[in-house]
Amino acid sequence: MTNQLFYGDNLEVLRRHIRDETVDLCYIDPPFNSKRNYNQIYNNIGKEDQAQAQAFIDTWTWDDYANQGLDEIQVNYQGRFTPQSIDLISGLVKVLGKGSLLAYLISMTLRIAEIHRILKPTGSFYLHCDPTASHYLKIVIDAIFCAYKGNYISEITWERTSAHSDSKNLANTTDTIFLYSKDTLAFNKQFKAYSEEYKTKYYKHQDSRGRFLDRDLTAGGLSGGGYDYEWKGIKKLWRCPIETMQRYEKEDKLYYTKNRTPRLKQYLHEMQGVPLTNLWNDIPPINSQAAERLGYPTQKPEALLERIIRTSKLLCI
Repeated sequence: MTNQLFYGDNLEVLRRHIRDETVDLCYIDPPFNSKRNYNQIYNNIGKEDQAQAQAFIDTWTWDDYANQGLDEIQVNYQGRFTPQSIDLISGLVKVLGKGSLLAYLISMTLRIAEIHRILKPTGSFYLHCDPTASHYLKIVIDAIFCAYKGNYISEITWERTSAHSDSKNLANTTDTIFLYSKDTLAFNKQFKAYSEEYKTKYYKHQDSRGRFLDRDLTAGGLSGGGYDYEWKGIKKLWRCPIETMQRYEKEDKLYYTKNRTPRLKQYLHEMQGVPLTNLWNDIPPINSQAAERLGYPTQKPEALLERIIRTSKLLCI
């Protein structure tokens, strides 16, 4: 399948069009059970049209669709559901009752079961949500993915905005993105740019090749010992053999302190950045002036999706 876009109910698309174990990566940004109606502002060429249309309703009710979904799970429609997910939903009927939250969780269970089916063994699954129902969604995913060979990998926190001065309580400024693997995790280590504060603090020196920090080359106190030799009148234990020190000197990678002790130049442009953690606070939301803004009320920035793809896709991009 190459560059194919499906339009419609994603549950029907998954069941009718996507074969087992054919997908490398799945990211979903479903409704959050926020009990809100979202409108979309349509854009004309170069300016904003005030006409609005309802984009989607994030208010769930117990109806025939929910009853049908509950029945599919409990009878294990086409063997799609794990015993754990069947027991979980049956238990939640007793705990939550047949109301809006259970209707939402049933809808999500139907779809997450299909996502597990279509993922390759090396496939990754990201679910984007907020605190409204994240605690329930995690156990729903656990009951499907972890019941087989799948693994919970991480809970990523995306800081999507800053607090507003008019907040009357602890403002919710973050979203949650759960990451799971179907079996073997496909992972590509990612980095984010150094902050200006970090660069100012550590990359204090500059020469014709750019800004650099200086790394200690002495081995005093290292448990593994070091290399004992004299370098330009200074006899110490060094971290590298004399051949490496000579190469550093030839490549002009040595920085000499006031007492003539050599230290290694580490240039800013040669560094990849800070290794990515599960706190993503360097990708801002889409603002009103962003070129990529389409007017969709819960649109996510391209940079967020690009990071997810680069982190988990098997092929180099």
